[in-house]
Amino acid sequence: MTHEIDNPYPPRKWLQNNIKSLYIITLVIVLPLWVLASFYVFTNQAQRNLHQIIHNDVLLFADSLESELEKYRSIPKMLMMDVALTNSVSSPNLFNSNHIHNYLQHIRATTNSDEVFLLDIQGHTLASTNIDNEGINYAHTPFFQDASDGNSGGFFTMGVNAGIRGYYFSESLINSSSGTVIGVIVIKVNMARLERDWLNKLTPMMIADENQIVIASSTASWLFTSRQRLTNDQKRRIKLTRKYPTTSFPILPIEVIRNIEGAEIVKLPKLGYERVLETSHFLPDLGWTLYAHGDLKQLDLPIRRNTGLSALLVMLTLSLAYLATQRRLQFNETLVRREINQTRLQQAKNLLETRVEERTQELQASNLELKQTQQELIHSAKLATLGQLATSVTHEINQPLTAILTSADNAEQWLGRGQVEKAQDKLAQIKTLAQKMGLITSHLKTFGRKTDDKNDWICPQIALDNAFALLHTRINQEQVETVVEDLSSFQVLANDVRLEQVFINLISNALDAMQLSQYKRLTVYCETDAKAVDIHFSDTGSGIDNDHLLQLFDPFFSTKDVGVGLGLGLTISYSIIKTMGGHLSGRNSATGAVFSIRLRAASKSDRIL
Repeated sequence: MTHEIDNPYPPRKWLQNNIKSLYIITLVIVLPLWVLASFYVFTNQAQRNLHQIIHNDVLLFADSLESELEKYRSIPKMLMMDVALTNSVSSPNLFNSNHIHNYLQHIRATTNSDEVFLLDIQGHTLASTNIDNEGINYAHTPFFQDASDGNSGGFFTMGVNAGIRGYYFSESLINSSSGTVIGVIVIKVNMARLERDWLNKLTPMMIADENQIVIASSTASWLFTSRQRLTNDQKRRIKLTRKYPTTSFPILPIEVIRNIEGAEIVKLPKLGYERVLETSHFLPDLGWTLYAHGDLKQLDLPIRRNTGLSALLVMLTLSLAYLATQRRLQFNETLVRREINQTRLQQAKNLLETRVEERTQELQASNLELKQTQQELIHSAKLATLGQLATSVTHEINQPLTAILTSADNAEQWLGRGQVEKAQDKLAQIKTLAQKMGLITSHLKTFGRKTDDKNDWICPQIALDNAFALLHTRINQEQVETVVEDLSSFQVLANDVRLEQVFINLISNALDAMQLSQYKRLTVYCETDAKAVDIHFSDTGSGIDNDHLLQLFDPFFSTKDVGVGLGLGLTISYSIIKTMGGHLSGRNSATGAVFSIRLRAASKSDRIL
């Protein structure tokens, strides 16, 4: 006689018992470290980008400034070759003050310079476009001294006489016969004209001379302050050249917070300049240094936003890994239990067959009845096992999660633009989707047992609109053409939330089937009679293999790649439609596949107005 062998379930694995604790510990440890690392990375990246922007602005302005000064530098070089001007200076009897004055006025108006004047070899003004400056001596100025030595002169000053910031370009006038310097021609350019084009730029700037005295600035209060304390030697040179009317300049308090690559983070004495990124560029021909400032406060929001998104992504990744691992462990445990149950059933079958064979011929009729009972027991046990598996596995909820992420991203963008009402609309959509996810998960046991959810007379157009709204982004991204017939004139007996779930599943399956199609078109149309409404979803995908048509609604049957779904979507959809008193079917068409939902139609007396 064959004895029944006890085949107990194996103990649960350590990972299965502790996976939730591991998930929480990992989240607590990894998330703060990830936030700190992300904040550091995004901060450095934002600062590098800002530095590149203001550095490019500095280089652009430097090129513009040097180009503008070079234009004026060439004017005295051309005038020094004017023979008539040279002859009038070398021969006093030929010097006509009015004629020279008019000629210089013409030069000034043509070149748009501030002043043009002519000096003799002692530095006295022979003629000037500003008559008040005639007779003034410039022998002490560097631009005269350079030109009298036969060199090109260039000099910035607060103003030798008028007190106006300007840059002086000078060239010597040479006697063609003796080759000696007989005079100096000078062009003055108002500094305000040169800086007019950049004072209103988005990037604040300043210019400091060779002594680090601010000679131009976007902030008027910083003008003629010093970025460093002047030495006695610097003060002596300023006093000797009379470059500025004073040698005492207020110190511009600059606090260096820290250095970064190619720039510094500093604090300047102005509201809103508590933390700015400063970069500089030296102009060797002028001896000037250009400084530009970028506001670091404008980086705070993008840094926090990117850090938050990064943390959310990590948290979501860990959560998905936790859910996937937990589901896989439960699935494996269910498979093991099913194998054990099958082994137990096989043992019971063998034992039963042995006992039946030992019975007498009088019990042959009872033996046939027992075998029939045995087959029913096997079938019931398989159904019970399958029901236990189906009720323990959570259906995929990727579609609502995707819609929540999309709405959250849109809400963030609306908030970034200051459109709070539109962001609130997106948040309301997220709340609604979360509620619908709760309803969807509460319906997961539909596959295992009969639901008690109430069916009402509803318009299927509302559920269809909601389904397309949730999948709107994916439809647009995959460039799928949709042709949808208006269903607003019909009312069917259904549950609106669960009908929407079925619509989403059918539309998603159609989109998956059309991923490799050259022409993507999803058509929704209906057919009706006195008692029922048939809603058809037709795609232009690859269709359904004829061998698979009979297995479409079997649990865990899927033609998708491993890891993409559990094969429960059509099964649950079929069960949902069945609880509504309807029917779900699938078939092939000339262009792809067609899934049809048949629901009871409302009569005139049933309609809800």
